[in-house]
Amino acid sequence: MNIRQLSVAALTLSLCGCATSSVKQISKSPTYQGGPVQKVAVIAVDERGLVRQGFENRFLHAFRAHAQEVVVTHDLLGLPEIKADKEAAAARVREAGADSVLIIRLVDQTTYSRQVRATPARYVDTVTGFGDNYGWYDCYSVAFTDMGTVWGSTTQKIYLDTTLFDLKTGQRLWSALTLTVLKENMDRLAEADSLIAEVVSAMRKDGMVR
Repeated sequence: MNIRQLSVAALTLSLCGCATSSVKQISKSPTYQGGPVQKVAVIAVDERGLVRQGFENRFLHAFRAHAQEVVVTHDLLGLPEIKADKEAAAARVREAGADSVLIIRLVDQTTYSRQVRATPARYVDTVTGFGDNYGWYDCYSVAFTDMGTVWGSTTQKIYLDTTLFDLKTGQRLWSALTLTVLKENMDRLAEADSLIAEVVSAMRKDGMVR
């Protein structure tokens, strides 16, 4: 799956409003005894280059703010290349100095739309049937006269999975399920930054990164 819904939002600037991102579930390997990984290779799974680049670069900046070594992969490997040859992809990432891989992907997304009439109806249709003289213009006239202002709103709930893997063993070291609630009148770019900050903070708390 890809991270289409959140990433589209991340490329669109809107007015500031209300939104939330939160970590809903964390899982850490019970057998992992090492400390923070040395260098993380970040892969955002989305087929659109600008979207993938945007997410990976945000993780890069968030990690570097805490002196964690990190490399983005959008300039190293295409997603089809990774799919076609696992070993070759791993070799390219190791050549960049990484000892771990962070995968970000969409898990689920739901959209809720709501419309509310802001003004009362101007005219109440009293037509109770369709007579021979009731034509298309009569129908249109009633509808036109009855028009009022309608307010609409859309809310999206987006679940992302972020998982850290050991590059050498392939072992899953850590993962987090996050929920982001997006509203149409918010700054999507700011919310993407907030989401990634939450994930990186959780990883640092569990000792997975610096």
